[in-house]
Amino acid sequence: MSAPSTLLSLRIMILAASCWLTTLLPAQATQSPEEVVAGFDQRVDDMFRAESGKPLKRAKKNPPLKPGRGNYVRGYSYSMVGFAARCFYLGEMQHEANAALVENAQHYLDHPLDINDRDSFHWHAEIVMRFIEMYGTNGSKSAGLLTKETETLILKPIWEYVKKTSHLVFPETKKSQTWDVYESENHHAMIFTVLWHFAKIAKDRPEYKDIKYSDRLPAEHYRAWSDYFVVYCRERARKGMFIEMMSGGYNSTLMKGVYNFYDFGDDKVRRAAGNLLDLYYAYWAQEQIDGDQGGGRSRIYFSSALNRSSSAANWLYFGMGKQHKVNGHDVNALLSVYRPPAVVADIALDVLGRGRYEVRQRPQGLGSGFHPYQLNTQEGGILRYSYCDPTFIIGTPMTEARPLKDWTSISTQNRWQGVIFSGEHHGRIVLIPRPKDNRVAMNAFWSVQRKGSLITQKLKYHKGAAEMIVCMSKQGLSVPVEESGVVFVETEGAYAAVRVVKGGFKWMKGEFESRRIPENATMILNDEYAPVILEVMAKSDVKSFDAFKANVLASKPNMKGELLEYTTIYGDILTFDTSTKKHPPLMTSR
Repeated sequence: MSAPSTLLSLRIMILAASCWLTTLLPAQATQSPEEVVAGFDQRVDDMFRAESGKPLKRAKKNPPLKPGRGNYVRGYSYSMVGFAARCFYLGEMQHEANAALVENAQHYLDHPLDINDRDSFHWHAEIVMRFIEMYGTNGSKSAGLLTKETETLILKPIWEYVKKTSHLVFPETKKSQTWDVYESENHHAMIFTVLWHFAKIAKDRPEYKDIKYSDRLPAEHYRAWSDYFVVYCRERARKGMFIEMMSGGYNSTLMKGVYNFYDFGDDKVRRAAGNLLDLYYAYWAQEQIDGDQGGGRSRIYFSSALNRSSSAANWLYFGMGKQHKVNGHDVNALLSVYRPPAVVADIALDVLGRGRYEVRQRPQGLGSGFHPYQLNTQEGGILRYSYCDPTFIIGTPMTEARPLKDWTSISTQNRWQGVIFSGEHHGRIVLIPRPKDNRVAMNAFWSVQRKGSLITQKLKYHKGAAEMIVCMSKQGLSVPVEESGVVFVETEGAYAAVRVVKGGFKWMKGEFESRRIPENATMILNDEYAPVILEVMAKSDVKSFDAFKANVLASKPNMKGELLEYTTIYGDILTFDTSTKKHPPLMTSR
């Protein structure tokens, strides 16, 4: 299964998928995909009603993250808009809801430095404008729940934000094709969402419609940002989706504004937003097992490297996992009329019916600059590859061994690779260099993969990387056993093996200050630049654990100088230049 080249091709993918997604697991047979999607409304209602009648609980206002910056009040604002959303949805505590929004807006008016702090204001501002659209004096849902006085006040800090930001970020498409990215990718989307939505509202309000900013009237800004957004969506569909590759937290933050384009944009904007949302959830669905995300990723912080990924969307759209509490971050999705196609729910839920397949995507990453990042879309630089089996998903972002300066930092930061397994405990094996600060490393590894076989190596072009490690979750995997220098583990439905090609390894014993990295289940390479081989195979493809071990041990790495040649347990030949200087990694099928 490969990534579609245009938004329109998602429709073709959906129709094709419906032909082969036919077998439901017994536990899922009680509900059709259509029924699962239709259950969204009830799940939303359950989330809001679980908090009915509870008083406002303000999150703490935190001091600046760095000297000279505004206060860090993102959590505070999320608590305020989350409370207001619940009150408006349930039709309760209207006075308190309005008061919360007034208090939140007044905070920013009293602390203007907070308005343009990148980690606070634009994270929630588009939710405030959603309230105006749905509950304001001309609201489409329940007009008048948001009072005229509140509506007037809550636009004031947004106007202050727009006045400053619109001079820095422009809706240019001809030269950049929307690949000039300001701040970082999720920030960029939040910025233009606020600029678009304010212009949409301002163009029809007497106090704003005739005010020029950036030498344009609000109506002109609205048209320009609408056109920009359509190109933005088309470009992401054509060129591998997001730079912050399948990063659940950052991608969901980017996507939360897209719901506003879907619900409140004109026909062309709504269509583009709907297609992008469909495509995003289809991409996610094909590389997850029970809501746990697999495949190569970026911007996955070290403390989360072994965590199971989860989000409110898993529960809302597909009924996966547990009911979430209302959070300001998720308000747009909760109140949106968007629903994914039933076939996307089928892809997400019917893991067995999906069968076995490969995913190839070419996300962007090469580029230069900052404020904005300027992406080199002629080369791209990444082949994001995953091999998906009902019992496991293994993946990595394959790149050439390029120096750090060739990449945008949002692409190289905390890249992730490894395998996730099916089963109750969601076992996983992660192969990454540890960040020196236990938080962030850049351009830390390169790799090659074919089917369930992966070779990786720490890069000398890194920034902030320490030891090369292989982390095995303690839950979901058998106790690791070592035979002839190879470490073997067993899961519910698969076998896995890890081989350090040279220099050997030691088991970690309380060496990292991270409680999430398991002691005695983490391998530390003695030679930090030694290549590591990971082999994973479904139990259905081999007679026994002993037979799997024998196959792995028979597949000997062959070093020709610094060139590693390896025939995998699947019979494919992988070639890997451990010097990182002469040859790009190759994979060929026998």
